Amino acid sequence: MGSDDDAWFEDYDTDMSNGSGSGGYPSDSDGGHAGSSSSDDDGDDGFERTQPGALVQSRSRLYTIIDRPSLRRLQEEALHQVQGIMGCSATVARTLLTYFNWDAEAVLGTIAERGQDEVYKRAGLLSQSDEAVGTAAGAPPPGADVACLVCMCDVPAGEATAMGCGHTFCNDCWREHMRINITEGMSRRLKCMAHGCGVVCDEDKVKTLLRGQGPLLQKYEQALLESYVDDNKRVKWCPSVPHCGRAVRSKDLNCEVDCACGHKFCFACCEAQHSPATCDMLGDWSRRMKDGSETSSWLNANTKPCPKCSKPVEKNGGCNLVLCRCGQAFCWLCGQATGRAHTWTNIEGHSCGAYKDEAEARATEAQRNLKRYLHYLTRYEANLQACKLEEKLRKDVEVKVEAMSEADPSLANTYWLSDALAQLFLARKCMAYSYIFAYYMFGQEMFKEDFSQEANAINQALFEDKQGQLEAEVERLSQLIENPWPPAGGDEMLSHRMAIINLAANIDTRVQKMYEVIECDIAPQVASRGVGIAPYKGKHATGSGGEAAAEVYRQAQAGGSGGAGPSNSHMPSSDIIDLTEEEGPRSARKGKAPAGIGALATRSKRKAGS
Repeated sequence: MGSDDDAWFEDYDTDMSNGSGSGGYPSDSDGGHAGSSSSDDDGDDGFERTQPGALVQSRSRLYTIIDRPSLRRLQEEALHQVQGIMGCSATVARTLLTYFNWDAEAVLGTIAERGQDEVYKRAGLLSQSDEAVGTAAGAPPPGADVACLVCMCDVPAGEATAMGCGHTFCNDCWREHMRINITEGMSRRLKCMAHGCGVVCDEDKVKTLLRGQGPLLQKYEQALLESYVDDNKRVKWCPSVPHCGRAVRSKDLNCEVDCACGHKFCFACCEAQHSPATCDMLGDWSRRMKDGSETSSWLNANTKPCPKCSKPVEKNGGCNLVLCRCGQAFCWLCGQATGRAHTWTNIEGHSCGAYKDEAEARATEAQRNLKRYLHYLTRYEANLQACKLEEKLRKDVEVKVEAMSEADPSLANTYWLSDALAQLFLARKCMAYSYIFAYYMFGQEMFKEDFSQEANAINQALFEDKQGQLEAEVERLSQLIENPWPPAGGDEMLSHRMAIINLAANIDTRVQKMYEVIECDIAPQVASRGVGIAPYKGKHATGSGGEAAAEVYRQAQAGGSGGAGPSNSHMPSSDIIDLTEEEGPRSARKGKAPAGIGALATRSKRKAGS
């Protein structure tokens, strides 16, 4: 599409979207599609909502994994939907869907609003009346030769083909035209080769012409099949290397995908999962780390260019006369070249006047920005480094549990430990990228138009409070897992085991509360740009905070009675964490934690007290 088509199509998106003005991705009926399904149609995600319970409910399942057989079936269903409503051929339906990014609702809605003739023209099609006229005009008389205007040869009518637009050329020229376009990746919009025509070739006629060229026909059909992914805004290939062959369809761009092949990625940018940082934040952060922009900030803060050779010079003394290695002396205050004769108070023959407020302010600001960047960078890298040690820690713990299981057979069931390790590393990943989020959100740069300094300070304090609580719990769980454990078979080991289960559940709740601050308090205030953050999908976040955690407690209780796990009655009351407690001034509008957690915690406290 050219620039006019882009503007026209974008105008439709704005007009026909569901009122959000966010780019227009009308939801279609997912039904029961695809091999490994993890999607339903509960509605879009948006930051206008301010109730955490509604956020969790609408995000229960956000995407669908599509394998090759499912891909073909989904494409055929979309084609049949448009064909059934409009009564058109498969070629027309495919061309319309390709033009509208495989959004059937957009096709039908645009035709209803703009008219069929205009839509067909822009998509590279003829209206039904024009197609009938073109077919009649292009049909040669029976037994007559056809003059091919490409090779300038007269060929029998049986060796020429007329497309729906009426243009007729010999089959050899058609095949060469198709070979070139298919080789160059133009299979999905294979157009007539007549000058200025631009009408898409009929799919059945293309297949007939390529029938004797197996590899080329296969490539053409493969491109038509993969068009459902390549031309679809809501479907993307899994970026795994080597490619697993699966695709992912999501109703929301802001989604983190766990492909069936094991690869985890952000649906919007296809990079590694990075929530709660946005794709824009991650992109700028990555560029900073690659191009050394903070090195430039340090140079701006601590050096000045020599007026002769322009190389940076760092001042290492108290005198304002600075001597470059090239031999040029200059004034540190104003940067002008001077002679070498000077005293502690002035430079001979030079007076740059008063103290340079503006230059000093720039240097101070650069130093502040550098320190701020290093603060967040240090914590980001520390948490990522801890995540990289996941496999080593997992193996060390397995060895430890295997050695202790001989004395305590109940430790042979390690579901509770696997759950805690998964939650620990997921929380560390969220914490790492939360520092990128904080760096940009509260830096008064990317979002300076949205917040005053006072509002920015309030948001930062609220976010860092939740971030700090999460960090403390994560470090506590890490110590419980990594430090030496109590002897197996006693009450101390049971208490230690239950403390790990409690902390894993509590960390999940802490992460959810940090996300709630972003989604319910900070994001709704941003008007200058979208804050596209993938929702949290933690180990226990299958419903409103902690339902799966409650299941862990129930399994632990059942295991305690059957010899497979600890009983809550062995836990000291100080180690039972009541996840129903709310924190801060936002408690009045937050959703309640499941009753199961509070009930189990209360029951354990009563047992410990008795």
